[in-house]
Amino acid sequence: MPLLPGEILTKRYRIVSLLAVGRYGAVYRAYDTVDGRDVAVKEYLDAAVATQRRFRETARRLSRLRHPQLAAVLDHFALENVGQYLVSAYVDGVDLRSLLQQYGPLPSDLVIGWLQAAARPLTYLHQQGALHLDLKPANLRLTPAGAVYLVDGGLSDLGVRPHTPGYGSPEQQAQTEVTPASDVYSLGATLYTLLTDRVPPNALGRESGLDTLIPAREVNPDVEPYLSIVATRAMSLKPEARYGTVEEFARALERPSGRPAPQISPLRRSPEPRPAPAPAPRLPQSRRRQIERRTIVALSALLVIVIGVGILFGALNLGVTGGVSEEAATATLESAVVAALTAIAPTPTPLPEPTEPPTPTPEPLLLETGARMIFVPAGIFRMGDDESRQNDQKPSLLVRLDAFYIDETEVTNREYGLCVAAGACRPPASPNATYHPSYFGSPAYDDYPVIFVTWYQADTFCRWRGGRLPSEAEWEKAASYDTTQNLKLRYPWGEAFDGTKLNFCDVNCPRDTRDATVNDGHRDTAPVGSYSNGRSPLGLYDMSGNVMEWVADWYDARYYRDAPDTNPLGPLEGQFKGLRGGSWLSDAEETRTTARWSFDPLVARANIGFRCALTPP
Repeated sequence: MPLLPGEILTKRYRIVSLLAVGRYGAVYRAYDTVDGRDVAVKEYLDAAVATQRRFRETARRLSRLRHPQLAAVLDHFALENVGQYLVSAYVDGVDLRSLLQQYGPLPSDLVIGWLQAAARPLTYLHQQGALHLDLKPANLRLTPAGAVYLVDGGLSDLGVRPHTPGYGSPEQQAQTEVTPASDVYSLGATLYTLLTDRVPPNALGRESGLDTLIPAREVNPDVEPYLSIVATRAMSLKPEARYGTVEEFARALERPSGRPAPQISPLRRSPEPRPAPAPAPRLPQSRRRQIERRTIVALSALLVIVIGVGILFGALNLGVTGGVSEEAATATLESAVVAALTAIAPTPTPLPEPTEPPTPTPEPLLLETGARMIFVPAGIFRMGDDESRQNDQKPSLLVRLDAFYIDETEVTNREYGLCVAAGACRPPASPNATYHPSYFGSPAYDDYPVIFVTWYQADTFCRWRGGRLPSEAEWEKAASYDTTQNLKLRYPWGEAFDGTKLNFCDVNCPRDTRDATVNDGHRDTAPVGSYSNGRSPLGLYDMSGNVMEWVADWYDARYYRDAPDTNPLGPLEGQFKGLRGGSWLSDAEETRTTARWSFDPLVARANIGFRCALTPP
């Protein structure tokens, strides 16, 4: 919970108000009771000793920065078992996000001046070997005197890359190397937002093709064309395609005519007569398409040929005594016209052969235990379901996953028995199933999914086999995503539920929610791979129904609100572990590919099993 007004930190800083809340903490306006001035207190909630050491080093480096448009760092401290705190001078004024909320899209003259002013402290930061990494309208502050301040920079030395959605560069979201080009991307996104009052689409969505960056001028016709181009270039997905430096970006904001950068208009009304406003830019008029000269010549030649063919055809008919049928005459004329068209039509140029063949998908892995693992390519997909009735499945988010392998089927009794025989795994908590006596260890059930295993037993088995449990994100992508069509499915086979494609709570089920219209012939578990028509797009069996499957993540019902967008692994700690996929006790809603459950990791039940994943070498 954020700090409340009136709370005092280190017997000195009295909290006045909450300015912003983020994934890693919050920013407060506070009053320094010792020096008698307003300050900003930035909170970073990580009490680890190693983090404290890095935080102190970062704070000392930031305190050495001196620029008239940067809020000076005044103090830093740590609260035991809470986190780190950075104190800087409070900049009075209004942030540009608030101006957007009040006025909508802002005049380009003002926007140009503000961003060129913001480029100066940002250039200074880059010259000092520092990055901001959280540029956005909310972090550009306009003082009553008209000065522009850059506030609330990221703590990159702590591995923190806040990147508010829409403003963060692709490399920030992928947690790869960041450079000054990352700040250039955020400047372009800020320019786009100030001109259009619309946050640009997330970089991950653009990379995946799920979102498209609409040019600023198409969103707001009043945007000058060159400014629309500047914003688009600055937000290029490839860093090398952006402006090389912040200074280059600032120069690009100047009008092509070469006039000096416009001055910021006074915020207060002036008694002097104001010049007439410049006319609003007009949309380019569409030009009437004209027919090329060579096309006219070709059409004329065609007309002459058709007329000649008609005359010739008529003359020939006059000399024929037996007459010619109307159908035959028509066919002859049509043939002549087609021949004439073919004669003047240019021969289409064949498309060049691709110089590089597409990268082949790796073959499935066949392990010594008999398991078969399917390759899941790296890429971006949407996790969760905004239309679900369950709040723990939303808000949906775009995530980037590295490539991985995952079992084609759930782990079987036979395979788990090999681990038990090797002395690496403990036997299941019960050798029986609900309706199958002598289930585990009986050859008749070797191809059935192993059940009555805890999360720890599942984790031990996967590690014994050289792999690991899949994360929630990996499991959901493998179950629902069609990589060839870039399509997310509600069930492994499609959008509509089909009770013939999975083992779920049908007429044989003891629950009141059973579906009495379907009878799959199984009272509880079914042999793995029994439903070939219910496979996922990648060819995985039983991703819905049969048994619920343990995943690696600790469960958090609110995790999707703050989850990282690259290889999310769930919270660092928790009370329950996640499960996916539904089981023979689940109804249709519970077998969706986005459905989530959680249990104590020590729980072992007749409807819980697992499958393993593997990171490619």
